Amino acid sequence: MKPVLQIAALGCALALAACGGGRTEIAFEGEVYRATSTAGDPRESFTATARPVGAGPAGAVLAAEHEGKRYCIENFGTSDIVWDIGPDSDPAALPVEGDAVTLAGTCDPW
Repeated sequence: MKPVLQIAALGCALALAACGGGRTEIAFEGEVYRATSTAGDPRESFTATARPVGAGPAGAVLAAEHEGKRYCIENFGTSDIVWDIGPDSDPAALPVEGDAVTLAGTCDPW
């Protein structure tokens, strides 16, 4: 392979590697939150966690919701979610552990 093509291939591989990982940093209500998503069993189900809640609970919930939608779009091509514990749940009932809030739902690709 020619050196120019090798460099281009390496650049593409690095760019793709930077995109994965299921982690997002995004700003809501003026604060930056770190959000992650984890597939469940079946894979349509997931949890989405955002931190730090201490920066603003409403923003953390929005970041977790955004991460859930990102998960569903990337894996099933839709942002439709049936929430078990979601952004419309009673804020006092949302699971907060440490400084993280966790939402749970199922992608609805049908």
